[in-house]
Amino acid sequence: MKQHNYTRYFRVFKRDTVVTEISTNDLSRRKLKAAGKNWLLGDTKIILCAIADVAYKLPADHALFYGYSTKVKAMEMAKAGALSYINHLIDEGASGTERLLQYRRDHYQDLNINLVEANIHQPENDEKTALYQRPV
Repeated sequence: MKQHNYTRYFRVFKRDTVVTEISTNDLSRRKLKAAGKNWLLGDTKIILCAIADVAYKLPADHALFYGYSTKVKAMEMAKAGALSYINHLIDEGASGTERLLQYRRDHYQDLNINLVEANIHQPENDEKTALYQRPV
């Protein structure tokens, strides 16, 4: 059984079929940006007030993602999300036809090869067979 010295999760963006593995132990420093004012310098009270003053907005729809603890679950949910989006485009009728065709062209590989049931459960099956194999 493989041992990983990092914690990971699997990210699936909304309306996308790509599953990305993300390490949660990425401790690299993030670059801070000033939001219009130079609030990184000064008294702590002023800094906290400046941070609290920044208006929060939800990210754009294509930037939203879901995180899953296993690759199998992430692949299942990517497939379910793609099928839900395809059904939504079908329900739109003629106005969604061109977007539906473009979505199918863009995600053909994932929808017809990577996200079929046999391939979704492949990592799970590989782990099970590795447990039962004994070293010679």
